[in-house]
Amino acid sequence: MYTKIFTLILIAILPILKIGATNSDSLLNELDHIIEIRPTFIANKERTIHQLRTSLENIKGRDLKKEMNLCDQLWQEYAAFNTDSSLYYASKLYLLAEQANDDEQIINAVLHKVEALITIGMFKEAYEMLTTQHQLPYKNKKREKFYHLYRTLYGLMADFAVTQQEKDTYNHLTDTYRDSLLAIYKASTPIYKMVLADKLITHGQYQQALNHLLPFNLSNDGRLNAAYAYTVAEAYSKLGQSTIAKHYYIISAIEDMKSDTREYISLRKVATMLFQDGDIDRAYKYLTICMDDAKECNARMRILEILDTFPIINQAYLAKKHQQQMVVLGVLVGISLLAISLLFAIRYVLKQKKVVVAAQDKLAKANEQLSEMNAQLTQYNKEITQQNLLIAENSYLKETYIARYMDQCSIYLEKMGRLRTHLSNLLSTGRTKDMAEAVKVANKEVEVALAEFYDRFDDTFIQLFPTFVEEFNALLQAGEEITPKNGHRLNPELRIFALIRLGITDSVKIAQFLRYSTTTIYNYRTRVRNKARGHREELEILVMNIGKITNSQ
Repeated sequence: MYTKIFTLILIAILPILKIGATNSDSLLNELDHIIEIRPTFIANKERTIHQLRTSLENIKGRDLKKEMNLCDQLWQEYAAFNTDSSLYYASKLYLLAEQANDDEQIINAVLHKVEALITIGMFKEAYEMLTTQHQLPYKNKKREKFYHLYRTLYGLMADFAVTQQEKDTYNHLTDTYRDSLLAIYKASTPIYKMVLADKLITHGQYQQALNHLLPFNLSNDGRLNAAYAYTVAEAYSKLGQSTIAKHYYIISAIEDMKSDTREYISLRKVATMLFQDGDIDRAYKYLTICMDDAKECNARMRILEILDTFPIINQAYLAKKHQQQMVVLGVLVGISLLAISLLFAIRYVLKQKKVVVAAQDKLAKANEQLSEMNAQLTQYNKEITQQNLLIAENSYLKETYIARYMDQCSIYLEKMGRLRTHLSNLLSTGRTKDMAEAVKVANKEVEVALAEFYDRFDDTFIQLFPTFVEEFNALLQAGEEITPKNGHRLNPELRIFALIRLGITDSVKIAQFLRYSTTTIYNYRTRVRNKARGHREELEILVMNIGKITNSQ
């Protein structure tokens, strides 16, 4: 049962916490922006101070009342900005007031000096100065200031008291003067609500304090807004609601930064909470600003408060920076090693590139040699193919002529056999006259057979080379063509070059075949070469190529 109730409460609270965290992040961004442009606020304040100081110098010794007013204004500007300067102008105001015998300004100057002394941390001097003024009659405004200073002084003395008895005494005096302030202020004013809430917070009544403080609305007074938001944040902090407390601390810090003050508490509180949340960089940044402002203002009490926290945050910040530096160092070492490795890799790649280039050169040369060898091999293959074609052609020619001449020889042998038988019969019977006649007839038959042999040779050759005559005449000059007569396929000149085409180039063999003298054959060849269209020595080579079987065939 209780578990379910707790779960429901948690579910209801989570969105609120989430919204609070989101608002805090947004306010932190705004605070960062205000801090970024804060030098502009400081410059404007310093410009105002410079104008007031110039005016004071211009009327020096001529108008005491104006001088006192300007000193009072300069004190107002320097209060919570530069305590030494505020103390200086408070002292100057006191001297001018004594010179002018102006009791009201004397009281003003004393109260200003006391406030500066409290900020500096000179409690004894501030207490003695307040005590001397205690019995003087004050107007309401001055009495309010007097009570406020006493309440602040005793509150700080209680914070720094050594013994519990002293602490209780100072706390009682603080309550007394706080009650005196409440008796003066109107209950509807924000300052009354703040003082009452401060009293309730001191006595542990945190929710009652919030009931008086809330709702919180920003006014036109930045210093009042900062103090009011700080009081609300303190109440929430005491209740343990740190997220909401941080929200109001940030609002207070924003108002402090806008008010160009250097004496404040809220930004230090924000820095501490951010440190607890783990935002070390921001915490260190804010606390550094607090320390710088406290030093510029010479607010010793704030410096002491900051020193309680600063070493812890500073140590954590330095540790984080050291860790980051170690990471950066590790990265740099890694990058350096990577760069060195890269250099070695580049060197290795360049070296390998040289090896590859050398190998490519060798390969190119090898390819070139291989190409040359391939070209030679191709040429050899062509030559072998050509030789094979020639062999095939010669084989074909041989087969054709062998078949023809075997047939021719068979006929001649049969005729020779009949002639021998006939002559033997004539010889055995003694018929010599008939035998002589038979020999004469045989000689005529030989002439006829020889003519028949040449005709059959011509027919066979033309059958093998149908365009021989035309191609041969194409090799001769115009008008020098050779044409066979009397119905023959070839004449003696063409027959000589037909034999050359068949590979018989020896004139002696040609003469034996054609039954001419060697001289006659030589003269025929010379006469025809002289008729050649081109170079005469190339005629027979060209004749050898007539009708030749090519690779494509």
